[in-house]
Amino acid sequence: MTPPTDPYQAVTHPDPYPYYAALCEQGGLQRIPGFEPWIAADAATVQAVLTSEHCRVRPPSEPVPLHLVDSAAGVLFGRLVRMNDAAPYPLVKQALADVLPMVMQAVATEGHRQAARLFSESRLSRLPELALQFPVLVLGSLLGFPEDTLEERARDVEAYVRSVAHPAASHAGAEAAARLTEHVAVSLQARPRTPDVLSAFAARMQQVGAPIAALVPNAVGLLTQAYEATAGLVGASLLAFARMPELREQLARGECSLEDVVREAARHESPVQNTRRFLPARATLAGQELEAGATVVVVLAAANRDPRVNPQPDAFLPRREARRTFTFGLGAHACPGQALAVTMASAAVERVLASGLDLTPLSQSVTWRASTNARILGGLS
Repeated sequence: MTPPTDPYQAVTHPDPYPYYAALCEQGGLQRIPGFEPWIAADAATVQAVLTSEHCRVRPPSEPVPLHLVDSAAGVLFGRLVRMNDAAPYPLVKQALADVLPMVMQAVATEGHRQAARLFSESRLSRLPELALQFPVLVLGSLLGFPEDTLEERARDVEAYVRSVAHPAASHAGAEAAARLTEHVAVSLQARPRTPDVLSAFAARMQQVGAPIAALVPNAVGLLTQAYEATAGLVGASLLAFARMPELREQLARGECSLEDVVREAARHESPVQNTRRFLPARATLAGQELEAGATVVVVLAAANRDPRVNPQPDAFLPRREARRTFTFGLGAHACPGQALAVTMASAAVERVLASGLDLTPLSQSVTWRASTNARILGGLS
């Protein structure tokens, strides 16, 4: 098998982990021929980059992808907390991080309801499609979207997410972003009462002094950010059960929980493999001097398998002690939705396992959804 030649190719490679191990072993910020960005892959360097005060989540000269400028998709992108460093976005993130634990029981309840709807009698060939729909159905319902519109909103999320990476899809993405924004705004004004998630988010934003204008776009952001990450985590967890039938026996004997399996899957087959950071000015980062405008590709999946922080990194250990997982980031832009993704993925996987669906074909050969960041099950090859 030909190894990948750069971190973007690795995301959809059948087995990128030997390549990641080589990057990790070399350590430090590094460059490879034919690939312009710097690369951070080992745990120490990844942590240094993600927690550095010198790094930004967007290039200063391009806060919004150029093909999205002057569109509803660009407006949405530019108001998402994960795409901004400056005030007042840290307050918005604080509000969101405070609210999510308060709504987790509702997420679990709705997750089980929607999982029963989608996965009770699903076919193996439909799992990738359903795994992408699932988080939108769960969170869309909690945001107050009518039940009969949820699948349409899932298509809108797909259109918006695709448009961010693909200029040819920008028109459809702009229309989808406008619809998503409108539907959340309508839910916010719902009578007799606003959905609990939105009302809690609004109340907390007021308490911490965050601008209420950021509420609607970042409620939409819950949908768009959970979309691929949750689907990837569902796929990674199901792959683990397919490849290691003994996991079911461990569950039955009480040696581990389903959440243990899902959390180890998030480390072992990271649903988010890469992220990026940008330097607005010359700076020394992880012992390396970088020029202004430099880009760093942060290989989260490689750091997850760094043996210096996770001994026996290639082993799948549901009860792994002191697990270090970089999948959801670190520092100011660490994703506050880790528990959200784990809760939803656990509900989906539990229902698939209970359905009796034969997962064995997944242990043989699968394809991955085209992406330079997210490792999401695409289908059987």
